[in-house]
Amino acid sequence: MHSIHLTTDTAANAKLLAAFLASVKYVKSVTIDPPVKEEYNWINPSRLATDEEIEQMLDECEKSPLLTSKEARELTRKKLKEWRAKK
Repeated sequence: MHSIHLTTDTAANAKLLAAFLASVKYVKSVTIDPPVKEEYNWINPSRLATDEEIEQMLDECEKSPLLTSKEARELTRKKLKEWRAKK
């Protein structure tokens, strides 16, 4: 087994390069030293939502306007028509 030591200019670039290298089938492992600390991101799908966040999402859903499928379709078509007119 052989190792390569790389240096990048930013932690974000190191993370991007590591993700790419990990996707190459003949690469056995990829590590970043020192490990890159990921910023807190509440919409990150790999992180479970807290009970408070779940309650907040449920409250927002309950307070949102209810549309029938027909109303939603009409609203979507109206918005698309407006959007296309702007282009």
